[in-house]
Amino acid sequence: MIVIDSNSLIVLLLGLINPSLINKHSKTSIYDEQDFYTLMEVIKDIKTLVVLPNIWTEVDNLLNKFTGAYKTQYVQQIIQTIKESSEKYIESHTVENNYAFYDLGLTDTLILEIAKECEMLITSDSQLSDYARANGVTVFDLKEFKNKSLK
Repeated sequence: MIVIDSNSLIVLLLGLINPSLINKHSKTSIYDEQDFYTLMEVIKDIKTLVVLPNIWTEVDNLLNKFTGAYKTQYVQQIIQTIKESSEKYIESHTVENNYAFYDLGLTDTLILEIAKECEMLITSDSQLSDYARANGVTVFDLKEFKNKSLK
């Protein structure tokens, strides 16, 4: 199983709708179509994804502003992705004493906890990536990958 954070999931969903949308969204403007294809190579199969309810909520809040044809495509794609992936719920109080909570906040600390049980974490958050690696989690950091590819 692979746990994914919100910005990486936004890249995925926009790419599944239309890859040319990726660099037009404020949260994913640094990414492009090739980054989507790389992300798909890493994921291999949507069925391997684990998404927290917190992430679905955040992603929907950021993407549910489409209008016209893209609105319909977005709704269809998020429903399909929800059906194909797994959803994992962790009670928020379980991380209240986790040292990472102070630096990462609630959602990323929950992601960190789930990531410890998964094969990989896909993230676009350098701080979360650092914490995960320090906890022995395999990480694909999309932002780090992008920065290396620009050199």
